[in-house]
Amino acid sequence: MKRNVISVLLTCFVITSLVLASCSGSTQTTQPATTQTAATQTTTTRTTTLPTTTTVTSTTASTIAATPLYGGTLTLFTVYSYQDTPGWDFPMTVNLSTAAEYANPFLEWPLVGDIEKYGPRGTNAFAFNTWEMVPEQYLGGSLAESWEVSPNGQSFTFHVRHGVMWTGNQKIGMAPRELTADDIVSSQKRALTRPGFAASFAWLKSISSTDKYTVVWTCNTYYVLWSWRMCGTVLGAIMAPETVAAGPTDWKNAVGTGPFILSDYVAGSGATYTRNTNYWGTANINGKNYQLPFIQTLIYPVIPDPSTQIAALRTGKIDWDPRVNLTNQNSLTSSAPNLIQNKYLSGSIYMYKFNRLTSQYFSNLSLRRALMIGTDLNSIANLVFNGGEIHSWPIGEGVPGYTPLDQLPASQKELYTYDGAKAKQMITAAGYPNGFNIEIAISSSDSTEQDLASACAGMWAQIGVKATIKVMDPTAYGTAYANSSFKDGLIYPWAVVNPFVAFNQARSDVSGAIYKAGESTNFDAKYQTASSTVDAVQRTALVKQFALDFLDDAAVIPFANSYSLNCYWPWLKNYYGEVEASYYNQIPMVKLMWIDQNLKKSLGK
Repeated sequence: MKRNVISVLLTCFVITSLVLASCSGSTQTTQPATTQTAATQTTTTRTTTLPTTTTVTSTTASTIAATPLYGGTLTLFTVYSYQDTPGWDFPMTVNLSTAAEYANPFLEWPLVGDIEKYGPRGTNAFAFNTWEMVPEQYLGGSLAESWEVSPNGQSFTFHVRHGVMWTGNQKIGMAPRELTADDIVSSQKRALTRPGFAASFAWLKSISSTDKYTVVWTCNTYYVLWSWRMCGTVLGAIMAPETVAAGPTDWKNAVGTGPFILSDYVAGSGATYTRNTNYWGTANINGKNYQLPFIQTLIYPVIPDPSTQIAALRTGKIDWDPRVNLTNQNSLTSSAPNLIQNKYLSGSIYMYKFNRLTSQYFSNLSLRRALMIGTDLNSIANLVFNGGEIHSWPIGEGVPGYTPLDQLPASQKELYTYDGAKAKQMITAAGYPNGFNIEIAISSSDSTEQDLASACAGMWAQIGVKATIKVMDPTAYGTAYANSSFKDGLIYPWAVVNPFVAFNQARSDVSGAIYKAGESTNFDAKYQTASSTVDAVQRTALVKQFALDFLDDAAVIPFANSYSLNCYWPWLKNYYGEVEASYYNQIPMVKLMWIDQNLKKSLGK
């Protein structure tokens, strides 16, 4: 039954992107923590001051060479290096995540994940091993060196870093000049005109500049995913107005503020970036300041064939691939013993989503719980995913608010304890001593769903539930999901790095809702309370309890959070294993790396 399946991570993020960084140096002012009583309201502002340069204190041999080295070429195989970029006009392209990968080396974001402060090289509060989103409390400044959020969350003020320079571009007649607040405003306003995105930004009333270095968002209401929109999707990478005027679809018109300059692009071959010698970032290493980046040339190759990808990694033609399928682990260990392999959870799951709206059976909580208890989740994890964490719903391990399996309350822990006899007894007690028949809807384009459906059908037959697998074409499948028009249940991929993406399913007023209007009043209220809480620490406490309550309701059967491999060669120095620092962005790590050429030569590469 086990197959070499398509990466769960990639499939999930492509779908969730349709629904829904470290900077050296910033002063981050997080949003006020507000405490309200019947008589008064008081506000406390928590301020964290970050150093103006990156400071590296570790001298671990595997990460730090005695002296940083400039030069060399780094070939990075990104999540989407199996295909060309969909376009260079970042906010207007069809596939934002792929476009982001290609844009990140030369375009920058107002905020990114603060890998220096919170990652493995800092406090290690967050591993930066989840794709697509960095939790708000682990962000740092980039183009915006600091920011404030009003107590009611309806005003955001971003302070633009002084002295950040656009590289300029002779082809379009643009000389290097300083980035201003007006540049960010014009880029973000233009991004809001992306077709089909108006409803996603109904919360944002206006974007304006109050002076050369201040950007202000005025909101109609507080939006809990504001940082995801700022650090990813359309409001992310800031484009120069000169590029927009010259024609943003032509890569030769590109201008950026990032550590690299887009110097060449050949469709079917890849993109080449060269060191920006006028980049604003610096690093302090062993008491000495260095201009960033260290790498002279960065290459993003296009390699569609999986076997060719692995061959290039094995032979050192690829220096770093942060997303390698776990099925390659043993072959890489034997054929490339010096290659470093770090296993991490992908941040995505497949789930069997109950149709409690119209199914004859699944409005019954006892039957939903019985089916999950009668599913051997550990066996499925091993058979289909080569292992993984079985408890990752509705949020995954490593995300603020997550409760480990061994700390779950008894009622929730019971759902993960496989017991076929108990499940059968529960079905009989619910009035079905002879069991019942159900349907599992899956997409014809996803072999992983076929594997999961087959495994579940076999297990459920043992508890008296006969499952028929209904294979649907992708269009009909997507419609069935959005309209909840599948018969009993549907297997679907989902990201578990952002709790509010999962919590959307607890609401009765969104597409794909799994509750009848009025049925989930309690969940609707909890969602509203959590999503309107401005302070990230207070919000995390609410998220933690909401996740437990939602899990207890057994709205879905969640399968394993599968593993991926982060693979890189030991000649990459000053790297600590992070895989993403904002929306599909490895550049905050790349700009701090250097290459030990002597070590590379000694390994025969």
